[in-house]
Amino acid sequence: MAFKNALKLLISKFRYVWVILLYLVITGVIVGSLSLPFAVPILRVLREDGILNLFAALFDGRGGSFDAWTDNLYAALSAAKDSILGNRLIAFSTGALVLLVFTFAYRFILGLYEIPLVTVLEGAMSSNARIGFTGRFISRIGGSACFVLVKMIYTVLFDALIGIALVLMIGLFDVPMLKLFVPFLIMSVLLVLLAIRYTLIAMWAPHIVLGGCGIFRSFAFSVQKGFRNMGSIFSTFLIAWTLIIALNMLVGVFTFCAGLILTVPLSMLFVNLLNMTLYYGKNGKRYYVDAATVVTPPVIQKT
Repeated sequence: MAFKNALKLLISKFRYVWVILLYLVITGVIVGSLSLPFAVPILRVLREDGILNLFAALFDGRGGSFDAWTDNLYAALSAAKDSILGNRLIAFSTGALVLLVFTFAYRFILGLYEIPLVTVLEGAMSSNARIGFTGRFISRIGGSACFVLVKMIYTVLFDALIGIALVLMIGLFDVPMLKLFVPFLIMSVLLVLLAIRYTLIAMWAPHIVLGGCGIFRSFAFSVQKGFRNMGSIFSTFLIAWTLIIALNMLVGVFTFCAGLILTVPLSMLFVNLLNMTLYYGKNGKRYYVDAATVVTPPVIQKT
């Protein structure tokens, strides 16, 4: 029900895709500017060592077996790792780029959109009101900043866990009997971990806005609800992330990444709508799907 209603809301609230797209462009410009001092020397070394040519060869369209493609991918990744680790300055630049820019600056700047967007969606779903995003972004910037800083503790740790798991699984390419199944195993583990990650924080931002509670209390509420409804919420996010990844990969390949301009903000809006429908549904709150349709979830008995 939450998944279906989130899709319906995605259609009726499609205009917010353009709002998120504009915010992504602004975020990209800021993060890109911060990345330049670190990224330029890294790319220069990778080009001089021929590493960029190895990655380009993976997508040159010359065909070949999947087994050969996985071998080439592993060889390119290994060569890139050796090239970066073999140069102390480049290793430092890579670490600074990943840690300072993408782990903290990017997450912080991008995350500021969530609370204002949830506030806008709350107005639309609770009273069918149309609220401006910019005004809410400015008025809630302080609370958004605090929320993002605290949320980063959870997301950085969980994403580090995901990264470690995937890096360890790359080593399975060395096992002849498993080499063909490694991409399947990696993607399966990624989907499961993403579903768990989002299950536990699905109601965090919605409870701050709708429940009027603090950041830590709302986090505890979200985790508690996540565990109580683990089966349904986990399944919802497992399906959602399977479709999101498949859609973005398919569109990215067949449109040479141009279509991602639409599908990435679309995916971000859908995840937030899914969080909202789960919050309303699991807490027995009525909400508008569109101007003519009101959803009335079953009344939740408090224990």
